[in-house]
Amino acid sequence: MSKFDLRDISDRLTRSKDTEAVVFEFLGYLQAMRSDWRAALAFYEVSRDMLVGVYQREGTRLRRRDIAMPVDELPSRLVRKFFHPSAFFNRATRSTVLSQLFQTSPYYEPDALEAPALRLLTPIANWRSCVCLPLADREDILAMLVITSDRQGSFGSRVVGEVIPVKSLAALALAQHLYRNTRPEAATEPQHARVAAAEFQEKIRQLNAQSEELREENHIKARRLEYLTKQLEQLDEHSSEYVQELDRVKDTLFALEEQSAAATQHLSEAYAQLTQAQSRLAGTQRTVDFLKDAFQVLSQEHDEDEFARTMVSWFSEQFGIERCSLMVLDRSAEALEIAAQRGIDPAVAGKVRVRIGQGIAGWVAHNRKPLFVRVREEAEVPHTGQDAYNSDSFISVPLVHNNRLGGVLNLSNRSDGEAFDEQDFDRAVLAGSVLAMVLASQERARKAATWS
Repeated sequence: MSKFDLRDISDRLTRSKDTEAVVFEFLGYLQAMRSDWRAALAFYEVSRDMLVGVYQREGTRLRRRDIAMPVDELPSRLVRKFFHPSAFFNRATRSTVLSQLFQTSPYYEPDALEAPALRLLTPIANWRSCVCLPLADREDILAMLVITSDRQGSFGSRVVGEVIPVKSLAALALAQHLYRNTRPEAATEPQHARVAAAEFQEKIRQLNAQSEELREENHIKARRLEYLTKQLEQLDEHSSEYVQELDRVKDTLFALEEQSAAATQHLSEAYAQLTQAQSRLAGTQRTVDFLKDAFQVLSQEHDEDEFARTMVSWFSEQFGIERCSLMVLDRSAEALEIAAQRGIDPAVAGKVRVRIGQGIAGWVAHNRKPLFVRVREEAEVPHTGQDAYNSDSFISVPLVHNNRLGGVLNLSNRSDGEAFDEQDFDRAVLAGSVLAMVLASQERARKAATWS
């Protein structure tokens, strides 16, 4: 439970008249929480890929320092976590709107060796504890919050967990002020896509009109050229004046033809962009529908003993796969065992034990990173004798909640024989995050019942 009155914070931030007022209230709340805390907020400019201004609150005054710090000068681990993310995929790079929705550890604690790289951002120079958190609007990073303390170990996961809700409210308030004059407010990402599609349609209409005007001008010039040519033939006029006029008309006609070709190229590009936007809209809508169905299933009453098998069966139907397994930690917490599965011989499933760090599931559990492979031969993760995939494409997702590993969800063997795509991976990561929260809640309930 957060120590902050989130309703009061939300009201204050919403009533703030501008961006600096939001920053003033936000930093004031953070520094009031602990007397040893000092906070700073550095704004991020995506077009230049650098941090451009740092705000600090000193009593009742808000102080701003203008900086120009490229992101690449920050500690490399912090850059990979917040600004230039990378993961184990067959593709070199990948960006997605929803992949950050259920991040398991949305903060970064630098060590003392990284202090020089953060000297322009930290409120105090000789700090003993420091934590960095991003403020983002959907997939767009707006700023980075830096909190320091002269005490050792001031930022545990519980403390940071109390700060995250306040940070999210501040990010929403900042986004409303920063984007108020640049784009209309929208409730969901599909609405943005529809606005973009409408803009593309208008652009296509304008290009069609321009192309039609150019074609008409082309016809007029062509008729004029034909008329002049006939006049020249009839009069047998070889004067330089007529020849020059004819050349000018030819040059004009050639320029019009080039303009017409350019307009056609722009039109083709606009159609391609519209198709891409429509595809993203459809994919986003399918993901949203999947989440709605998942939460509807979770909202129903389930037998705790049957919950894992119920969810595995539901995931198998939703993803259209023949094989799905939910692996959890055994009593030693050093190996994974199958809690529920579909498509595996029960006699074999009951004997499976995968040590943390070994095989596909062991690698995912050890690194706490999802694994998405289209062609199995391209994966560099070693297989154990217990791994037996008969499909080239598979997805393995860690179940992590509150920075604690609960297990691994494995998906393979699509019924249609096709490879998994990016949208399948997005939905699998979301499903893993939701399932991890539910399993963690059940574990807490069991512990509470035991203590009582």
